Amino acid sequence: MKNSAINYVLGGCLALAPATTVASQNVTKEKRTDNRPNIILILADDMGRECIGTYGSTYNTPNLDRLAEVGIKFNNGFSQPLSTPSRVQLMTGKYNNKNYSKFEFLNQTEKTFANLAKDAGYTTMIAGKWQLGMNKDLPKHFGFDRYCLWNLNYKKKVKERYAGPLIEQDGNIKLYSQDEYGPDIFADYLLQFVEENQNKPFFAYYPMVLTHDPFYPTPDTESWTEEEEKREVADNSNFPKMVEYTDKIVGRILAKLDQLKLTDNTIVIFVGDNGTARYIEVPMKDGSIVKGGKGMTKDTGVRVPLIMNWGKYKYQNHVSDDMVDFTDFLPTMADAMAIKVPEAWNTDGVSFLPQLKGEKGNPREWVFCHYDPVHVKQAVVNKWAAQFFRDKRYKLYSDGRFFDTVADPDELNAIEPGKGSAEAEKSREKLNKEFLRIPVWKFGDTPVPMAILREYPLRDTSKPDDLDTILNNYK
Repeated sequence: MKNSAINYVLGGCLALAPATTVASQNVTKEKRTDNRPNIILILADDMGRECIGTYGSTYNTPNLDRLAEVGIKFNNGFSQPLSTPSRVQLMTGKYNNKNYSKFEFLNQTEKTFANLAKDAGYTTMIAGKWQLGMNKDLPKHFGFDRYCLWNLNYKKKVKERYAGPLIEQDGNIKLYSQDEYGPDIFADYLLQFVEENQNKPFFAYYPMVLTHDPFYPTPDTESWTEEEEKREVADNSNFPKMVEYTDKIVGRILAKLDQLKLTDNTIVIFVGDNGTARYIEVPMKDGSIVKGGKGMTKDTGVRVPLIMNWGKYKYQNHVSDDMVDFTDFLPTMADAMAIKVPEAWNTDGVSFLPQLKGEKGNPREWVFCHYDPVHVKQAVVNKWAAQFFRDKRYKLYSDGRFFDTVADPDELNAIEPGKGSAEAEKSREKLNKEFLRIPVWKFGDTPVPMAILREYPLRDTSKPDDLDTILNNYK
């Protein structure tokens, strides 16, 4: 079956292509001359691999499952354990020991994959969660032509991201009604961007706000139809529906690509930013229960769902055990966009574009994690700071702890030096050599200094923002 013929499931019904608008009629009269692939990168928030059916979940995720069936499901995709550390690594292609300073901040001297896309002549966009510094001009500084964001210039304390959100979009701000749902607003913006730019190469980065807590009802949850106040009542039982709504939005995106006949020339990547919240337990098809590992460096915190498809390739194998980490996305995009990453950027990743073409490629032998969140509001989060190298099975921490992640996924029994199998000891030696190549780090070391440019001062967020003042004075 060709990808262009796929029907994606939206809310339990087959997706029907919407009627062609006047705008889309005008757009399609143009002839596209640049045939480099479009790229859509979807980053789910706090949604571990155990949440998706194709990874063994009992949750209902037909669109992501179908994407894995026609594309490639990676079993060894690795993020950071927490949102901002993951975003910094993903966007810059660098490990956190080089450029991470604190939670909710990206050093302003850094270059991102959007800056690279702009240099390559792509039109760029970001929609969803920001969390990289409070200044409304930063999206443009980091390479995005367009934006529709929550938590850009105003703190989430003012208004949550779900029912009736406060959203900043292309220089304006709006408080939406309680009948409007943040994830739908971001998805609508993305779909409109795709339609408007269908005749030229585009890069759309969609860091979703789903499925982060608070676990509120979605428009598909029964309680959504009751009193408006219940739409902002948190309950862990809402989490499966939030996963389903994430899947529904992915289905909308894929259906739009099919409708516009863009599927064949678009790279779609779905990945999680870290593990599921630790107080969520997900029932699996094999009868087991997986407890979320967000914030921790064990597998449930950093081994995330990673599903990709480039529509024009019909893959022989739909499952890959190749290792991919968040530094690899930027060089992969560079290869797809036919542009070199400047050496001065000092990036760390390995391109997986060959795998996206169905080729063997040059898979990495290990992934590295430098995790020191510097979370100023929740010091308890910082206690999980750690460094490790790992291959597909074994993990070595900077303090010498060594684990077999297959036999001991919860990392309860460290293997003492010389006490492991021949395979384990060979892996220990290999991973230790990698530690010798990087600067020594220990728990409590000072992070990379913050870099704030004069043109982009951060807002003072020490006092809560008054909503009326925000709406009246936003410039």
